[in-house]
Amino acid sequence: FFSRLFYPHVGGIEKHLEKISEKLIQKGYSVAVLTTKYDDKLIGHEEYNGMHIYRFYQPNIKFLGIFYTWIWLIKNIKLITEADILHIHDVFIWYWPFKIIFPFKKIFLTIHGRWGEFPIPFKDLVQKKLAVWFSNGVIAVGDYIPKNYGIKADIVTYGATDIQEKSKLRFEKENNIVFVGRMDKDIALSKTFKVFNKLENYHIDFCGDGELRTEAKKYGKVHGFTDPLPFYKKAQYCFASGYLTILEAIANKCLVFAMYDHSLQEDYYKSTPFKDFIVISKDPQEMYQKFRYYESHQKELKDKVDKGYEWVKDQTWDKMVENYETLWN
Repeated sequence: FFSRLFYPHVGGIEKHLEKISEKLIQKGYSVAVLTTKYDDKLIGHEEYNGMHIYRFYQPNIKFLGIFYTWIWLIKNIKLITEADILHIHDVFIWYWPFKIIFPFKKIFLTIHGRWGEFPIPFKDLVQKKLAVWFSNGVIAVGDYIPKNYGIKADIVTYGATDIQEKSKLRFEKENNIVFVGRMDKDIALSKTFKVFNKLENYHIDFCGDGELRTEAKKYGKVHGFTDPLPFYKKAQYCFASGYLTILEAIANKCLVFAMYDHSLQEDYYKSTPFKDFIVISKDPQEMYQKFRYYESHQKELKDKVDKGYEWVKDQTWDKMVENYETLWN
């Protein structure tokens, strides 16, 4: 696997890759992950949960960074030549020289998407189209990707989650709200803050980090990137931005709220099979009114949450691994 970031870095792609790697190892695969050494304290090679992680230094300098990557891969070309399956997560540019060196070696791609910047930069459109063109199989995380990037995916998925057993779920939850995700301007977080500003008698936990961390502290406690599971368990409501977070929250019987700024983000939420199980809005006042509605209509809230839980039970990591094996034939 090729991925820009991986363990111990925390994020949706990192978790996706870690979970499927663990499942593949259980099935007898040998897994190696090639990734960047984003922290100088990290070692170049280690074994973690049965997978081999190879890290290299990639300076954050335009053009120069990719040359560092290519040089490292050339020096470690044995990792490529000995692999039966090469699968890239978004960073297809890493493999360009090797597509020329090994024109007949099959290469697969997962596109996790980039939905913050809008309109989509032209270079992103071109890079995605070329990556798909030269790949032997493509997984898109979300139907909004083929629609907005003008590409074709062999498999469309929305992620997976570890399902919490009903017997372990708390049905009487406290007056807690959890926000999970990046604290950046490009995910409509400022609009979410406007909703929080109107809410009283709620404790809000933020599981995430980013440029709006300081502002988030005005509304609740910021825990940084941490395991959100304990917060799902005690919260009735979850404000989320990413698919993985949404599925985890649904699996823990939280009512999920998602805000968006523009049409790309709208497609991100409304083109999903779980759109009817979450609350979606572009307007903070409308979202506040919807929050108050479900707060005072617990029967409707429970019905929405229960339907979401029944759907998410089928979205397992085993099923996700089956998607990968189907792609690889």
